[in-house]
Amino acid sequence: GKKTLEEVTLGMLEELGAAVRPARYVPNEEALGWAMEQLANSAAELDCEWFSIGDPQATKLAEALKRNKTLKVLKLRYNEIRDPGASVLAAAVAEHPALETLTLGNNIIASQGAADLARAAASSKTLRNLDLRYNAIGPDLPDSFTSLRGLTRLDVSANRLVALPPNLGLLTTLSELVVERNHSLAPKSLLDPQPTAELLSAIRGQAGGS
Repeated sequence: GKKTLEEVTLGMLEELGAAVRPARYVPNEEALGWAMEQLANSAAELDCEWFSIGDPQATKLAEALKRNKTLKVLKLRYNEIRDPGASVLAAAVAEHPALETLTLGNNIIASQGAADLARAAASSKTLRNLDLRYNAIGPDLPDSFTSLRGLTRLDVSANRLVALPPNLGLLTTLSELVVERNHSLAPKSLLDPQPTAELLSAIRGQAGGS
């Protein structure tokens, strides 16, 4: 169907958010303090988007997350988290007893951080939705992503992926897999709009063809 004006505007803002970054984020200590307080007070959802969180702040957040037992949704899009921050967050996510959704889009996470996050998601008994759109993952998707048997949604769109491991296609628990806007991804047919079941089948079928 046709997109509403709001959807079009949000899409444009997202493109802008991915392309335009301040020269240097100033860590928002007040916002971080609020986030730590929420975790200490048994929050179920925590929205830390646009909080200027870099790796040192992500490390503090991860420590607080380890002590928290209630959080179900953690939103960390539009920050400055790189591989070291992603890896310490991953260690906290792996053992968290309740977390279901983790959004880390629009950061600067590359393959090492992504691999650690995928391993954490595979260890987690609760995580169902992992969003890593608009990061720097590539050229290959780390093999640890082929172990995500519990996930129902995975978004790795708008990264630097040129190839997807055929075994990713075996993750039939995924009701939504988003790989679009990886402009060098081969074969190109993987970028065609298609239901997730068909996309998974195409990924599995790579071994036999191009």
